[in-house]
Amino acid sequence: MRAIRIKGEEDMPSVILDRDNNEFELSGRSLPENAITFYRPILEWLDSYTINPLPRTEFVFRMTYYNTATAKQILEILLRLEDIYSAGHDVRATWLYESGDGDMEDAGVEYARIVNVPIIMTTLESTLEKPKSKKKDVIELKKNETFVVTISRELGTGGRVIGKLLSEKMHINYFDYAVIEALTNKYEDNRSEIVDNVSKKPWWKEIRSFLTSKGGKSKEQDETRALTDQQSEILKSIAQNESCIVAGQSAFYTFRDYPNHISIFICGSEESRISKLMSREGLSREDAVETINRVSRERDMFVVENTGMSRHDTRNYDLVINMEKISEEDAVDVIISYIAQRKKYFAILVDND
Repeated sequence: MRAIRIKGEEDMPSVILDRDNNEFELSGRSLPENAITFYRPILEWLDSYTINPLPRTEFVFRMTYYNTATAKQILEILLRLEDIYSAGHDVRATWLYESGDGDMEDAGVEYARIVNVPIIMTTLESTLEKPKSKKKDVIELKKNETFVVTISRELGTGGRVIGKLLSEKMHINYFDYAVIEALTNKYEDNRSEIVDNVSKKPWWKEIRSFLTSKGGKSKEQDETRALTDQQSEILKSIAQNESCIVAGQSAFYTFRDYPNHISIFICGSEESRISKLMSREGLSREDAVETINRVSRERDMFVVENTGMSRHDTRNYDLVINMEKISEEDAVDVIISYIAQRKKYFAILVDND
């Protein structure tokens, strides 16, 4: 394929699409007068590339600023990467942003929520300060060494992002309220049909439309809603067949008797959580404090009423991570290291085949 190399200008991004040299990058400012016209050849090139991609594709996004029209085109690029990933190829997107640029960081997090592509969030400063290290090996597990990681979290700690990054690095499915609700809606609470379809790749595409079509208030609602008994039973059925990650208010309790269960609690100082929520959601300090207090009360009440336990009792968890001074990716590395140690003591479960 003929490479595309566009040198960036003041309001035009730099573009590298070079299959022969395995270089894929979009960087700089993107404020074209007509974003559709500018990005059309880029998307057409990627359409051709998806037919015969490299064994491993790493696409780097190094954006400093872009408009709404460009945001839609970036999503189109990611959806094409998702097609490659869903076909079974090794794909990774690296989202680089300047430390302290909350808007650009949040944009990467939001894309990671929408598309099923591993998106690694990294600050530009970290890439300059740290030498490039070898990629960490994914933990290899035998088929009958399935396990479940449950993640409970305080609002504003990045728990959902951690769960998704962990899912991407370990190549196992991630479930939270929104995902399992989408599955139960699509398959009308038919447990066996849900389990069967989750085991088939790529099941995510079939429910992505449900997630992307939700209204603006639904994200906040997801923070306070809990898995129903039926949905909990569905997750238990899935866990009998494959390893998975489950994020939810009472997930630690749902899987309390599961042999290979790793329970994690993500927390942070009140100030760091307020700051995160203000940046991520564009809230005033007053609104961020009110939201954190309200959601915390609702979560506390739910867990006590349904489990008889306090979600802040550290005895419920194998690992507690304070996010105040580390990144989401750092937290994922800590969890993977812990799983590697726990793997030595995993119970060998009966093979379902």
